[in-house]
Amino acid sequence: MSTGGMRPTRVRSVLPALQGRGVLLAAPVDAERIRRTLEAAGFAVAEADLGGLPEESPQRPDDMLDADGRPTSLRTAQDAVAQALRLPEAAGRNLDALVDSLRDLAYWWPDDRAVALLLHGAETLVESDLPGWHELTEILSAASSELWQDGGEGDRAFETVAFVHRHGVPVLAGDEVSADELTGGEISEDELTGDEVSGDQLTEDEASGDGWSS
Repeated sequence: MSTGGMRPTRVRSVLPALQGRGVLLAAPVDAERIRRTLEAAGFAVAEADLGGLPEESPQRPDDMLDADGRPTSLRTAQDAVAQALRLPEAAGRNLDALVDSLRDLAYWWPDDRAVALLLHGAETLVESDLPGWHELTEILSAASSELWQDGGEGDRAFETVAFVHRHGVPVLAGDEVSADELTGGEISEDELTGDEVSGDQLTEDEASGDGWSS
């Protein structure tokens, strides 16, 4: 979806209840609602499944609350992200290539000023490789901070929403599913969104969208 002359905005300006910095956290049950909201706000939406489900399985966004994903490695998650963002094949194999490709996001998404990456099944990487989760989210968060400089032609608003089953990530207000159904994990929110993975040094004005003038 092309944003054309629309003013790029922050994900939190349209979804203020989401937790996290740089990479935002959400409950899987809210995936469809979040997707619709971001598209309506002018974001092009790219989606990656980190859960390692077979191709014939239903996609995670709808009703995967009780499913146990397969263990996910950093390399598997990296490849899924690279494919979702239309990045070169090398970006799925080499972390330096992923970093470089993200810096050139405008080349891969020439018609979209604002791009949101949705990571489904993120808990599979959190639970099988927590350091790998931190490394991946640090890269994505850094890209969010670096891609928008002064509103020039090559700048892109880029953010990530990771859907994490378990670990106490709450559902958005108004949803019929209780947050209690998403608890039970042993990894705290601080571990999921520690300082080393924040990568988001924006002011309050920028967080509210005021810093994203074109």
